[in-house]
Amino acid sequence: MNRRFLKEYPRLTIITPSYNQGQFLEETILSVLDQDYPNLEYIIIDGGSTDNTLQVIKKYERYLSYWVSESDRGQSHALNKGLQRASGDLVGWINSDDVYVRGAFRKVINAFSRNPDCILVHGDRILIDSTSNVYGWGMSGKFDPERSGFNVCSETAFWRRDVRSKSMTFKEYLRFAMDLEFFCRLYSKGEFIKLNSYLGFFRAHFSSKSTTIWDVAVAEAAREWMLIFGRQHDGWKIVARPSISGKVKLITKFLLNPRLVAYPYLYRRFILRRRGI
Repeated sequence: MNRRFLKEYPRLTIITPSYNQGQFLEETILSVLDQDYPNLEYIIIDGGSTDNTLQVIKKYERYLSYWVSESDRGQSHALNKGLQRASGDLVGWINSDDVYVRGAFRKVINAFSRNPDCILVHGDRILIDSTSNVYGWGMSGKFDPERSGFNVCSETAFWRRDVRSKSMTFKEYLRFAMDLEFFCRLYSKGEFIKLNSYLGFFRAHFSSKSTTIWDVAVAEAAREWMLIFGRQHDGWKIVARPSISGKVKLITKFLLNPRLVAYPYLYRRFILRRRGI
């Protein structure tokens, strides 16, 4: 591979942590492969799924750079295993139920090319349900965690694998806020570029962590924020095992700031349902 090719198409590593999401995994894999990116390293780290995940992986294994299915210690551990295997100049991660927007990789590569000093590029997300119907859109400003409190949408984030980030790993004790904590640390090492483009589809469904352990998400985010910035952010108040109504109130608070959430979906999912509409 000649130097000109490498300059035009830096090696891009995509990591997919997976566990019992076989019903969505094929769509995730195809969204990576359909980018038609010529210098791709695609890694799938499965945690020993018991559904049809292995059948899906084996269907596409000739297109994968590496995959494994074995018991692990959760999503953060799976991501770290993927990072250990990564050889790309750039790295991205997409969960096994999310999907890339067609053309996302080219937009990201162009952004890195135009901004050689930046360490991470991210964008906006589209919200879909379990059948891939669009329910909403998530738009935010440039990542500025100390001021705004909103996170980078992980399925839209790509970062340089260089001296600033090679030694960085995800904290394995975190079940939900590993991305917020990781991106906050990475933010201290270089510039983030925000594209005003949709780069990924985030899938909201009843078995996703965003639905099942939202209280854990809030508690972890609040704690990690405190550790990083030495103070509590108003958007991440620590809540001790909130009730269903408490969760609704919390989500309602977030709905008041469209920079943080995809308003149409969450309004329908939490507010209208509570009212019986």
